[in-house]
Amino acid sequence: MSTTLLTRPLHIAVELTERGHHPALRRGETRLPVRPDRWIELTAGAPGVEALDLTAYPDAVRRVRAADLRAAQKIRAGIRAEVEAAGRDPDAVSVVLDIETLLAADASTALRRLGELDGRLGAPRTPDTVPYVGTADGLVGLISDLRLAEVADGVTLRPLELDTTLGLIVGDVLAGLGARGLIRPADGVAELFARSGFGG
Repeated sequence: MSTTLLTRPLHIAVELTERGHHPALRRGETRLPVRPDRWIELTAGAPGVEALDLTAYPDAVRRVRAADLRAAQKIRAGIRAEVEAAGRDPDAVSVVLDIETLLAADASTALRRLGELDGRLGAPRTPDTVPYVGTADGLVGLISDLRLAEVADGVTLRPLELDTTLGLIVGDVLAGLGARGLIRPADGVAELFARSGFGG
């Protein structure tokens, strides 16, 4: 019998680029001497949490994008049904939702910064997955809601701008999720970032 999502470990990952995922920051010169994209699981190795393997065959992870949490919930249900129909345990596949993220100390600052970045583009930008623009506490609340509604087995946070957002993810977001009993951050998160060429 399948376990419920609430009994399974919640996986939190971050996908980094040199400056951020916003298209206005992916043009021109880069500021950090690293290769473009890095996917780092921030909960891997915590007690009871096995690292996700993005390269396993048959697949053990499905990264998905969705317009909102309801759509993501339907996608997860469809993936689990597909896996079960193939004769596999649906719990053998973790569905991880991408969330594009821009964080600041207060929501108005985050929204203003997003407006500045969007203003650099020649046309309006439409997010290609669930967006969150606001505070670290608000993102913790969103992830908590996602967990309670059994929307996904984890999230990949995609910082629209690396400055400020990454520090708030590694500090306040992980701490907030830990305080709610949703995750245990992996030991040595700072070392994970250092090995990948990013300050954490």
